[in-house]
Amino acid sequence: MLATSKLPFRAAIGVFGIAAAFAAAFVAAPLFSHGSSERVNDTPAPGETPSPVPTEPARAGDSCLARTICSVKERIRWQTPAWTPSQCRKIADAVTTSAARYQLSPTLLLAVMINESDMNERAVRPTFHGNQVYAKDGGLMAIRCIVDKNDHCTNGLMKGMAWKDMMDPVTNIELGAKMLAHYRDGAGVTRTTIRKRDAQGQIVTVTKDVPCRHKTHAYWAHYNHGPRYIEKGYPRHYAHRVAVLDHALASVMNVRAPELTGNRITIHDPGKRERTLDRPMEPRFKKLCSQIRDAGSCAPLALK
Repeated sequence: MLATSKLPFRAAIGVFGIAAAFAAAFVAAPLFSHGSSERVNDTPAPGETPSPVPTEPARAGDSCLARTICSVKERIRWQTPAWTPSQCRKIADAVTTSAARYQLSPTLLLAVMINESDMNERAVRPTFHGNQVYAKDGGLMAIRCIVDKNDHCTNGLMKGMAWKDMMDPVTNIELGAKMLAHYRDGAGVTRTTIRKRDAQGQIVTVTKDVPCRHKTHAYWAHYNHGPRYIEKGYPRHYAHRVAVLDHALASVMNVRAPELTGNRITIHDPGKRERTLDRPMEPRFKKLCSQIRDAGSCAPLALK
């Protein structure tokens, strides 16, 4: 989710008209998902045959997560190559390692990955100030990098990191997990003290919370699964749309997703029934959840 945009981040990258030398560094690909935009994943044109998934000999140690990743990737990818089983294992290992390190659910990391990039490790979207590139959001987790003239990140948890290093899939997943944990644990809201006149005209000192302005990171960092629950602004829309993906993944893999137990649904539809974790609403999320379910279960469903 673009931190500087006033519009939901759900958009395809398309062609940005970047100078040839700059464009060579990027891959034109469907980009990050976000908010309320309704583009549904493209399907093959009439008569067009989807490219098959490259096959490799199965390994005894292949995990349910790796198999699910391969299957979901094949269903949602858009004009990008399928992943081989070994690539899926690499992504699964990275998700498992980072999730354990930051006490996150692997399904949450995968849900963010699906929502933000359609599992495209080369997805990138630049943000311009005038004719200059100000920031780039890239990789599986749509990590925001505010770049300097040497193409290094200058912001937040990515400060000092080279853009090309940040785009490495394993590093990108690690950064995404670190950011989710960072904001889960209380970052993003600043408490400040101000002096003001009360109703009697007396000068009093009061404290107030200043909401995060999302200048150095993507909106998705605020999943609303931690103590800093965001009730207003675009982040309030994020919890339900990612939660339904998280729930679908946890269901087909028969694993627990503790972040879903709080049931913090932040989109309310006036005059309609309340949203639930197992009921996607927007067309894109209905289709994604269906594609996740079609990927097949590793075990009997645990979530209802």
